[in-house]
Amino acid sequence: MKFTKEKTNIAKGVAICLMFVHHLFFFKNRLINGNTYFPIFPLFNAEVALGDFGSICVYIFLFLSGYGMFLGYVKAQTSSIIYALKKLKDFYLTYWLYFIIFVPIGIIFFKNVTLWNSDEIRYLAEPHILLKGFLGLSSRYNQEWWFVRLFIAILILSPIYIKLTEKNPILIASISLLVFSYHSWLDNYINIIININFCFWQISFALGMLCAKINFFESKIIEKLDRSRTWVIVLILSLCFLIYPILKANYEFLLVPFFIYASVGVISILKLSQVFSYLGQYSFPLWLVHSFFCYYYFQNIIYALKWSPLVFLVLTSLSLLSVLGINIFRLRFLSAVAAFSRG
Repeated sequence: MKFTKEKTNIAKGVAICLMFVHHLFFFKNRLINGNTYFPIFPLFNAEVALGDFGSICVYIFLFLSGYGMFLGYVKAQTSSIIYALKKLKDFYLTYWLYFIIFVPIGIIFFKNVTLWNSDEIRYLAEPHILLKGFLGLSSRYNQEWWFVRLFIAILILSPIYIKLTEKNPILIASISLLVFSYHSWLDNYINIIININFCFWQISFALGMLCAKINFFESKIIEKLDRSRTWVIVLILSLCFLIYPILKANYEFLLVPFFIYASVGVISILKLSQVFSYLGQYSFPLWLVHSFFCYYYFQNIIYALKWSPLVFLVLTSLSLLSVLGINIFRLRFLSAVAAFSRG
């Protein structure tokens, strides 16, 4: 299987859908004002089980980031530091766009929203709180933005991962595994400065780079699987779900390459590639906005239709529409600025 840009977007689309399910159905303690949902199967709450599995989305995004960064660096033919700085700039520009739109909404219109398990107001406009949030050093305004500070740290350190992967894959694999093995001890010291659990999460990023380096998705084992029957791919996907609880909380990253391969294959079989590829194109902004809808601002609307598939569709639709609307505004603004600069 040639892991094209389209297939990458399909994998991102799968990850963002898993994230939505994870946040919608796994955290019942985050539902307020009597909001709830009706399971699709009355006698078995499959949503909680799928929501639990949905936490693998973080590992998927980190893996794909490492995979894409290494291939992008090779294609760019520039220094790893310059390449990483460009990625960091692009990340911040997107993050800042959604920060300056959604955080003021909370400060102005949702003054009574509190931090979870606390009476403290979430959307305070104090300068030091705003600055920390703007720089991505605090997730006070949106708890699901904890990933921002982790990803910033990964981007800053990515030149080291890139160069080691390029020169000596065995060395970077060994170092990453060693750091991961002692993550509990190492992260305790790192978290004194900033809570990111970098040593735990970095291995998924490193695994993505290594898979890009060795062309995992074009390897002989994948070629054999490509020639196998449909049920084999379905079986691999099913095994990922079954094995996940055993590996949970430490070794989920081992499943990610196989889950990506199988899920992309099953989606192709189901003729849903275009849908998931489209969602994948907007996975980053969808991640940034969706929790404002399902947790902080409009939870009553998201859960109004009660039945879980409809709850999922409402969140996906509103999140996507907001992202598309903001993107149109951004493009028109940039076009107007360009026209003005030309005189």
